[in-house]
Amino acid sequence: MEALAEHFKVFSEPSRLLVLQCLRHGPLNVTAVVEKTGLSQALVSKHLKLLMIAGVVRRRPEGSLVFYEVIDPNVFQLIAACQDLLLAARRQQLDALSTSL
Repeated sequence: MEALAEHFKVFSEPSRLLVLQCLRHGPLNVTAVVEKTGLSQALVSKHLKLLMIAGVVRRRPEGSLVFYEVIDPNVFQLIAACQDLLLAARRQQLDALSTSL
């Protein structure tokens, strides 16, 4: 359980999720991720490094550029499932609030 909790920490940073979302449609270099997210180059590089260490993305050198890509696209199904659970929990909270008023 400890390793699972550590792995989920990778997905606990909104900017990191934004970086991952940019990579959803294929490999990008740091510059492209910076342009798509509006984050600084240093922050994008930091998040990509953490995602790489966690085994979520890999780097692929191509000439003078380095491209990053998601190793297992099922990660997006995991994120979508978590979003669905969060939405369901929020709806349940709203229902509980509306019945108590």
